[in-house]
Amino acid sequence: MKTVSKREAAQSFETLGELVHSGETVLVVDGDRPWLKMVPPSTSARGKTAAAFKARLARISRKPIPGVADVLKRTRR
Repeated sequence: MKTVSKREAAQSFETLGELVHSGETVLVVDGDRPWLKMVPPSTSARGKTAAAFKARLARISRKPIPGVADVLKRTRR
């Protein structure tokens, strides 16, 4: 993980963005305290489908959650 100051981050944002885009994590500090953490975006498509959402809900709660069936019906259109 690369660590930079707020000032350095402001001056080299595009370069840091490229680092993060390539998989590196960047910690921006204010003095000696963490201020911002830049992490690469998740590339996983996990949970993006209505079926995956319904399966996750089934693992979380055994009781039906009111309104979920309506939401799932609307997303299938």
